[in-house]
Amino acid sequence: MCSTVVGKNIVTVAVQGCCHGELNSIYKSLNKHVDILIICGDFQALRNTRDLETISVPQKYKRMVDFHEYYKGKRQAPVLTIFIGGNHEASSYLKELKYGGWVAPNIYYLGEFGSVWYKGLQIGGLSGIFNRNTFYNNDIEDEILPYDVSAIRSVYHIKLKNFLKMYLMNHTMDICLSHDWPAYIFEHGDVHKLIKQKKHFKSDIENGSIGSPLNKFLLNYLRPRYWFSSHMHTRFEAIVNYDNEKSSWKQNVDEIELDMDDDEVEEVSNSNTSVGFESQLHIDENDGSRKSNNNQSGEELTSVRLKFPQDPLQTRFLALDKCLPKRKHIEFIDIEVNPNHLDHPSVKDKSGFYYSKRAVAINKVVEEYIINNRKSFEGIDCGRILRNPRTFGLVNILAKLVDEELKKLEALPNDTFKIDPDTFKIIAPPTGVNDVPLKYWENNQTIEYCKKFGVKYTGLKTTSTTSTAHSSSARGTSGTTYTTDTASTTNITNATSAASTTGSTDTSTQ
Repeated sequence: MCSTVVGKNIVTVAVQGCCHGELNSIYKSLNKHVDILIICGDFQALRNTRDLETISVPQKYKRMVDFHEYYKGKRQAPVLTIFIGGNHEASSYLKELKYGGWVAPNIYYLGEFGSVWYKGLQIGGLSGIFNRNTFYNNDIEDEILPYDVSAIRSVYHIKLKNFLKMYLMNHTMDICLSHDWPAYIFEHGDVHKLIKQKKHFKSDIENGSIGSPLNKFLLNYLRPRYWFSSHMHTRFEAIVNYDNEKSSWKQNVDEIELDMDDDEVEEVSNSNTSVGFESQLHIDENDGSRKSNNNQSGEELTSVRLKFPQDPLQTRFLALDKCLPKRKHIEFIDIEVNPNHLDHPSVKDKSGFYYSKRAVAINKVVEEYIINNRKSFEGIDCGRILRNPRTFGLVNILAKLVDEELKKLEALPNDTFKIDPDTFKIIAPPTGVNDVPLKYWENNQTIEYCKKFGVKYTGLKTTSTTSTAHSSSARGTSGTTYTTDTASTTNITNATSAASTTGSTDTSTQ
């Protein structure tokens, strides 16, 4: 339960770098009271040995580690734990929970893109890492099991769709999570100390190849109070001040240049922003530069990010190491709840855990748009967006639809958005079960989320060589049979429709 210090609501957050399945050690590291544990990727939610075939790691690192004990209930997470995905994951399980959900009791996956509220803090994030080729390809189909040598990597790469979703988020988030760092974040911290710790970083820093250009843009556009990452297996902190300071490091001309609009930031009054908790977009909708002669696509540019009085003056960036003895892999941070968030239902509710309404609206709008406009979406020039994300004109169109959907959600009872811990079920067989097929196990949480909020969902595909067309079963050592219905995705789609409502390296080892 969050504490109160001299009239302030404080949430004690434990932040963990790469997990690599070492949950027992991480939970033992919680040597003080914490309200919530956040893990910044490489979680490795391996339920059974078959899941090892869906994780991209060198063969010597393919081991079950600890999670399977939490999945089958042998152990219980002592504190609410949320995490994003990295590049070493049980990818099929996370794909089954693409919109987020409980992977085990008290352990919640944020999703490929997602945002939640906890005790007055809004937490959002993107799973995976940036890869230039995958981003350019703009594949919208989920990878099919079994993964080939390409799919086992592309499955954890950030796709245009999820970047678009994060682009549409509100500008008042408290915490953002990413696995890989924002590109050029080293300019805002002690880069000399970083090079001293990791000498092989020097050339990558000089040519600007560390980090994600997508995250760089999102950091400067969303401007959360905190941004947590991992991936690089070292501790690094930085303070991003929202002024017009120029970098002291020369950017490689071969690297992607992003228009961050830092030199266009201006402060505006707060006279008309007292709307919903997640309705505030600090942009200039009357920006004359949105119609640009240099914009060959003919679309309007997205709006300039403005500076509002309630904006944080800075973002604190923190990256942490992997979980090993004597490594700086976990830290404890007392975060004050934004006074503007004290009326959010998550503050007074006992569980304090709620869906972000805006993230729900974004999932509904974006998924429906892609299904109805597939060819148009596949034809987007992703290279142009990388060069300047403000040319992503689709954001302008969908932002209006998101606002309309958000108004509908705001009219629903607050309890509609409480995240129910009792929705977790053991669906895929746990360890100790023989003859487990390699397949996607359709998750009840995904189907229920999509049905509840009207998000279009077409199911997941497994080739017929690895599972039967209609159902599969596995037998446990105790004689228990685990069966999952894998009926055609048409049934899932109908149930859903009936509801009313590459910069980062892929080759890092453990």
